[in-house]
Amino acid sequence: MFDTHAVARALTEADLTPAQADAITDAVRLAAEHDAAALDVETLATRVDLAGVETALKADVAAVHTELKSDLAAVKSDLAAVEAALKSDVAGVKSDLAAVEAALKVDLAAVHTELKSDVAAVKVDVAAVQASVTALDARLGAEITGLQRELKVDVAGVKSDVAAVEARMRAEISAHETRLIKWVAVIGVGVAGLVVAALRLLGWAGAPLP
Repeated sequence: MFDTHAVARALTEADLTPAQADAITDAVRLAAEHDAAALDVETLATRVDLAGVETALKADVAAVHTELKSDLAAVKSDLAAVEAALKSDVAGVKSDLAAVEAALKVDLAAVHTELKSDVAAVKVDVAAVQASVTALDARLGAEITGLQRELKVDVAGVKSDVAAVEARMRAEISAHETRLIKWVAVIGVGVAGLVVAALRLLGWAGAPLP
């Protein structure tokens, strides 16, 4: 009788997983049952035959195990190569990043220096503009003060001229008024004389005139 437990145990001891051992055992068992159905009782396998089959299976399992170890070693080698390549790539990337960082630092330093220079130049320009504005303010203040003084003097002169003209016009008006009064008086006397003379001529006077 085919001992499945013994075969599965032997396969497990050969570093196969339990699932792999069960699968191989089931395959062998099915094959043995198929062969047993085709044989008569006299042709049944003896213990020696089973031992031979077990030995052959162990050899096959050992070969499979060796092949798996070789495959695992190849996979490990490939993984090691991939890991080495990745490490090399990472090292290259780190080197590139370091170079970029260094270049950026240099550029930033240059920009910082340029900005400092520009700021200093702007400060100088601002100081110059402020000085110009201050000087212009002082000059304008002086000119405005001078103009105010000149205007005061001119206004005073104008006021004096106006007062003189006003006084002269008043004097002339007074003189004209005096002459006008004299002329009015003279004309009045002349008119009165004419009226008296006319009355005398017409005899309209009731009393002799002096």
